[in-house]
Amino acid sequence: MINEEKVILMTRAALFEEKTGKEKLKISRYFRHDYISLQVLYGWFFMTVSFALLLVLFGACHMEYLLDNLHKMDLKSFGMTVLLLYVLAVAVYLSILYGVCSYRYHVAKKSVGAYAQTLRKISDIYVRERKRTGPVIVTEEKEHDSFT
Repeated sequence: MINEEKVILMTRAALFEEKTGKEKLKISRYFRHDYISLQVLYGWFFMTVSFALLLVLFGACHMEYLLDNLHKMDLKSFGMTVLLLYVLAVAVYLSILYGVCSYRYHVAKKSVGAYAQTLRKISDIYVRERKRTGPVIVTEEKEHDSFT
């Protein structure tokens, strides 16, 4: 006879695995510090690349002004301004990224915990069913040749 509770729990577990569970299971394999550090490291790398591309684009858009005023510009203060903007942009971005990754990790751990609880319930149902039916011994029939 079909156990409705088991079917509902198995369906819930399968839906979790298929939809949101893949990413959350991947996140929950890490320790909190490791996951957040890795994401912040990726974020720093891509922020640096993005800032460099943005700086090149800005230079290309203002090329005429830069070439006309290059001899008049204070390059040291210009470099310090660019460096300050870089540090400020990275600090703001990484702060936001840290918060987002902390939240994602917390949500993933919570939902994976609920998923694990569902799997425990399914396991308990199987244990109860085995106790009710008794141990099932599977024997394999062997074909004997003519000598035995």
